[in-house]
Amino acid sequence: MSCKLVRRHLGAFVDGELDPATQIEFERHLEACAGCQEHLAFESSLRQQTRDSIGGVRAPEHLWGRAVHRLDEIDETRAEHTSLIEVRPMRWRQTWPIAAAAAAILVVGAVVGLPESTDYQSAGMLQDFMNLHSQALPPDVEAEAPQEVVRYFQGKTPFQVKPAQFEEPGMKFVGARYIRIGARPAAALYYERGGQRVTLLVFQSPEIVRNAKRTHVGGRELYYHDVGGTVVTIRQQGGVNYAFFGDIDRPALFQLAASARVAY
Repeated sequence: MSCKLVRRHLGAFVDGELDPATQIEFERHLEACAGCQEHLAFESSLRQQTRDSIGGVRAPEHLWGRAVHRLDEIDETRAEHTSLIEVRPMRWRQTWPIAAAAAAILVVGAVVGLPESTDYQSAGMLQDFMNLHSQALPPDVEAEAPQEVVRYFQGKTPFQVKPAQFEEPGMKFVGARYIRIGARPAAALYYERGGQRVTLLVFQSPEIVRNAKRTHVGGRELYYHDVGGTVVTIRQQGGVNYAFFGDIDRPALFQLAASARVAY
């Protein structure tokens, strides 16, 4: 896969609009290409800054309805034609909040400032995380034994990766995947809880909690971000972030994050 193709479609990659097969090809290229990693960091930063700046903006109901109808028509038309490129976007309903933010920035662009260059590596991490969870990409390693996961990530991440252990007996470890969040190496650990998916992202970035809210659950300090009506909870341990996101309700997610044993 060429740098030209990857950079042309980085927006779709960041927004989680690629099908799983294409997503994996992009990840492999980005893992080995420092130049494209820089472009990815900028693209992620710009999109996150847009979301943060206009998170409360909502179109009038009549305009919203017209846009929804038109986008449905576009999806139907697109489905009738074969794409000439390798990148195959998902349907718009899966990525509408991102598209809405991009459209709004055209209206209020004069008000929105770009982040400082030092923020490029960290901005967009939350959306990357949510995209990763929604795409349900296959794990690189499927193992129940923690030591197998530890061996897999040795040399891939600058920190040790172990599956978290939970007090709740219904939590089942499914597998793990090496990814990059922005330009940073990270580990995605997949779990199931009563048929619902939970993703735990392990990575290093002090910036991720800079604007986060803070709370205490079960004697544990937790950080959290509300993103598009959903929540990402974060534990910090030994300079490493453990971010939890899943298909479970908010109280259950906070309880899981607080009760997880991440250092053992």
